[in-house]
Formats: sequence, C-alpha cells, structure tokens
Amino acid sequence: MNIGAKIIEIRKQRNMTQEDFAKIFHVTRQTVSNWENEKSYPDLQTLVQISNEFDVSLDTMLKEDMLMVKRMDHFKIYKKAFIGLITCILTVGVFAGIYIGVCKMQHNRMYDKVENAGFTKELNEDFIERYQGYYALTENDVDYLVEPKSIGEYELDTDNFVLTARKGDRDITINIDENKNIYLALYPGEVEIDENGNVMNPSKKLTDVQKEHMENLLNNRKEEILPIINRALELWDSIN
Repeated sequence: MNIGAKIIEIRKQRNMTQEDFAKIFHVTRQTVSNWENEKSYPDLQTLVQISNEFDVSLDTMLKEDMLMVKRMDHFKIYKKAFIGLITCILTVGVFAGIYIGVCKMQHNRMYDKVENAGFTKELNEDFIERYQGYYALTENDVDYLVEPKSIGEYELDTDNFVLTARKGDRDITINIDENKNIYLALYPGEVEIDENGNVMNPSKKLTDVQKEHMENLLNNRKEEILPIINRALELWDSIN
C-alpha cells in the first residue's frame, strides 16, 4: 500500500472528508486530494505529524511506498548539491570581494606614493605634449617622469615603478628600471652606469657615435649628471 492509499484508509476509517483531514495539517483540500492521487507527496514533517496523529508507524508508511522513499532520497541529494553549490558561489564571491578590495587598496597606495613625492599628471594637451602623459616633476630644468602602469585597478602589481630623468631635448636622459639599475641613454641604445657615473659593463660594444656621446656625458659633463642621478635615485626610493 502506498502513502496515498494509506491516507485514504486512515481518513475513511475515521469517517473524515478530505476537508477534515486538510484542516488538521493546515493544508488545502486539493493538497490532500493530490496526496491521495499520488500527484504529490506530504513532506517529511507532515508525514511525522500524520504518524503521530493517527498512531501509524512512519517506518511502515515509508517502506510500503518505495517510490516515495526514492523521491525523498533524490530530494535530499539534490538539496545537498544545491546547498553545496550555493556555498561554493558565496565562498568564491567573498574571496573575489576581498581580492578586489586588496587590489584597489594597493593600486591607490601605489599612486598615492607617486603623488606624495610631488609628481602630478594633468590631463590637458600641453601636459601630454611635453610629458607624453607621464606623471611629472620638474626641478632645475630637469623633468623627472614616472610612466603610469597599464595594470588595472583589479589586478595586483608587485613591480616597482620605472623613473626617467630628462634634461633638454634628448640631451641628458637617465633611466632607472624596476630593479633600480641606472641606464644612460645614448640615442640609440643605452649603457648601464652606477650612481657615480661609472660604466658597469665597459666591454659592451658601442658604435663610434655612441662612444663619443657617452664620453662627452660621463667625462665632460659628469658634474652636471651626478646631481641628476642622485635626485633620480631619491625619487625612485620615494615612489617604490
């Protein structure tokens, strides 16, 4: 005997209408009709109430309706899977929110250091024409430039800023990379130097034009270059 038939039997033994039965369990008459015609099943809580109300073994009711048991088992499986899915989605959402928050904080902190060091970035035609859209600080006719990172607000960035010191039109150009290595631009090419203006790799092959340019800068204009290098290193430290 299935659960629907069992409900019919219980109801008829007690001369109850579907309406009477429905009132006991706070459902509609149509719901009771659906139970009896196996269009739907009572939930587990209602089955327990039926069992207690009419002194019918719940174990017997379930064992006699294997289809009901299977459906309830499937419901439990789907319920667990659904809860697991929702939990995963919420967990991913929480971690994504934390990650985005950390990225935004780090991104803002990076550029706060650049601006606190005195660099500015004006979005107007004159500024972009002169500084190519970099953050810029001009002191003693020397432009100290910081290139904005292409990284977005929602990405972590652990690399240091690159800084360029430029005097005149391709006259003196010093580049300090993310590892704080110093390079003297020779146009074309460059040569690595130390903070005292000494070439780090004397064996590097250079063209005659490059050698002439390098010797002029590091020998004849060394006193002009060293203050630029020192100031560039100070600024590099302040933004990284």
